Amino acid sequence: MLRLIYTLLLLLMMITAQAQNSKPNIGVNLTGYERYWEGKTLNYKDIIDEIDEIHSRGINDVRLPVSFEYQFKQESENRYLRDLRRIAKYIKKKNMTLIVCYFDHTINKETNFTNVNIIKNNWRLISRALRKYSNHVYYELVNEPNLYPEQWDAVVPEIVSEIRAEDQDTKILIGATNYNSIYELSRKKPFPFENIIYVFHFYEPFIFTHQGADWVGNQTKTIGIPYPYNPSKMPNMAPEALGTPGEVNYNDYKDMANKTSLSHKIDIIVNWANQNNVDIWCTEFGAINTIAPEYRCQYFKDIVAIFKSHNIKCYLWEYQGNFGITDNINILDCL
Repeated sequence: MLRLIYTLLLLLMMITAQAQNSKPNIGVNLTGYERYWEGKTLNYKDIIDEIDEIHSRGINDVRLPVSFEYQFKQESENRYLRDLRRIAKYIKKKNMTLIVCYFDHTINKETNFTNVNIIKNNWRLISRALRKYSNHVYYELVNEPNLYPEQWDAVVPEIVSEIRAEDQDTKILIGATNYNSIYELSRKKPFPFENIIYVFHFYEPFIFTHQGADWVGNQTKTIGIPYPYNPSKMPNMAPEALGTPGEVNYNDYKDMANKTSLSHKIDIIVNWANQNNVDIWCTEFGAINTIAPEYRCQYFKDIVAIFKSHNIKCYLWEYQGNFGITDNINILDCL
């Protein structure tokens, strides 16, 4: 009897500890398979290892960005979809959720989205393969479509119809143009579809979250920028940033880098969602990992607190990479 009581108490302590460690409504992007220029092919075993790692830290929601057009060229479609099903099956086993997000599309203003039929065909294959996991999987239509709003509004019904021909139950995630902008999303009329969640990305203040990011250009050359704004710790603006949007952002930073300002920006999309009675998630937020940990941690605390206050599910970009957390896994304690 004493052994049974001891076992039950131990089990209760483990459940309590797990509950305390859990981070509801906070997910993580498992990246690498969207960067087709690196030539990386999908390895479901590596992804499962990462799922185990973040699950042990209380994260139950995963976003998987994938360059489908590239991946389908590297392996047979059947083999690739088999591995994708294995990941979804494991997510279900762990009672987690998975966003499958379509990257590396080439629909943009220049090409006039001539490959929309490829996207439609790929989504037909993906949704057919994953439809039995509708309680644990979401489909994110396209990442950061670079189209004019009216062009995107014309493309979306075509892709959604293709998915719904195979899968009527899985929720579909749709963002706006201009890099999944909250401002573009707040100006649009919701689509006449059911089972839809609207998504946005949030990296403001950009001069802070992307400081030193070479791929952005000269506007982010200024480094050592603190959060929140502190005039005694603010570095001089990098000479390369003169004449770029980075100069404007630098001059405005004193008014932008605080929780109140961030909250006012999020209010824009929250008000739109309330007016239209739709759900919204943030599928990307983050800050480059070269930022001093104390600034990065405080930024995460503030933005996650704002999301939580509005019951917005949010996904950190990213687990590994330039914005990753594997070099300082304790940063998860800031979420």
